[in-house]
Amino acid sequence: MRRSRLVVLGLVLALAAAACGSRTTRAQKLEALGAGRNGGAGAGNESLVGDAGSGGSTDNGVSAGSNGATSSGGGGTTGAASSGSSGGGSSSAAAKSAFSGDNGGSTDVGVTGNSITVSNVSILTGPVPGLFAGAFNGTDAYFQYINSQGGVYGRQLKVLPRDDQFDCGQNKTLTESDIPKVFAFVGSFSLYDNCGASVFNAHQDVPDVHNALSIDAAHEPNNYSPQPLRTGAPTGPFDYFKAKQPDAISKTGSLVGDVQSAKDAWTGIKGTMQKEGYNFVYDQLYSPTQTDFTADIVSMRSAGVQTLVLVSADVKGIARIAQQAQQQNWHPKLTILGASAYDPQLIPLAGGDALEGMHLYLPTAMYLGEDRGVNAEVNLFLTWLKKTHPSANPDLFTVYGWTSARLFVQALQAAGPQAKRATLIAALKNIHQFDSNGILGPGDPAGKGPDKCYVIVDIKGGKFVRAPDSASGYRCDGVYNFVQQ
Repeated sequence: MRRSRLVVLGLVLALAAAACGSRTTRAQKLEALGAGRNGGAGAGNESLVGDAGSGGSTDNGVSAGSNGATSSGGGGTTGAASSGSSGGGSSSAAAKSAFSGDNGGSTDVGVTGNSITVSNVSILTGPVPGLFAGAFNGTDAYFQYINSQGGVYGRQLKVLPRDDQFDCGQNKTLTESDIPKVFAFVGSFSLYDNCGASVFNAHQDVPDVHNALSIDAAHEPNNYSPQPLRTGAPTGPFDYFKAKQPDAISKTGSLVGDVQSAKDAWTGIKGTMQKEGYNFVYDQLYSPTQTDFTADIVSMRSAGVQTLVLVSADVKGIARIAQQAQQQNWHPKLTILGASAYDPQLIPLAGGDALEGMHLYLPTAMYLGEDRGVNAEVNLFLTWLKKTHPSANPDLFTVYGWTSARLFVQALQAAGPQAKRATLIAALKNIHQFDSNGILGPGDPAGKGPDKCYVIVDIKGGKFVRAPDSASGYRCDGVYNFVQQ
């Protein structure tokens, strides 16, 4: 059971790397579950949250905070940009929120004259309790922010948290049972979204707004991801590092977590790096339970590795590798880390000295807080997450919940006062550029096109800091290189 839990944790942390381009498959989900698979027939908590005065919490981090407060920062945007925009604010947002005309009342499933109810199907319990609770927290936080502004066309937004318990059958059952109850599905995050995908394909009139992990979910005609994922990687970050250390890339080494999502991500990333001129002389898998990397470090030093790439590794593995490399007095010219390293655990685990001078590339703004003073959306996100779920920590899954909710609201506002599934989908089909007001690099939800932009982060003085030449916004040079699996 302990090993199963570690494997699941390795998979989850590798998903941050997968955000740069991979998909989950049935095999990797089975691998993640192992002997610790948690099935069960519980249908989850059906209490609605997001309505005024709601409260309460559960041990998995899902709580319903008051929505009566006003925003204390972040520029006051509501995601009301017109269809096709990048998802910024709009002068018409307040009018839509404070709408006093006829909105048509109960215009569709899950819609009344004063509310719209959606579902969020995520992994909340199972081998790792609260696994993707952030997906619900982020969705709920954004909805409560919008509700504090008056809602959308006079309607308050409510989200129903659904727990698939890390089980394919549960994911499918919950999706089927909620389709006749809710207007749409927003912000879901599950390794089993392929199981719900079969339901959505049979009900293509139902909007599904979440960052799809599986190929099946991504291929749903009614799925719209705020940051679509594809197998491959943007070339920009690797060209950036190549320009900084052109002599170091001829001898590149990597350690990759032996979890399918990490291996799938690595297929796209390694293929892109090779295309850009990186030559791998060492490329090995490591077990999620491995704690001693000394042999790998000695082998890489013997092979003359000058560029170390740890973009498909979990945060604990990265910390141990950094510590043990320092113990062996081995310091590659260039160490490249990915989104999985952008974690508040990394620096305390490894120590700032062991990480000093390493580099990360991210497909997001620095949402842990470093960008709070320069990115209004990061400030808004952190303000409302704290306001609505005070014990929750921000993570990539919370960002995906928040940005899915913003994408949904943007389309809902564009669709007009009479909320209908058909008009919402029509509005979503027109959103070809979306960056959630700057917390994401721009992607194409309607065209299922991935983001090629990135932020370079350095580790200096025991802190994550933006690189001087990535000090504002995103670098969007290069292209997105697609790799066949």
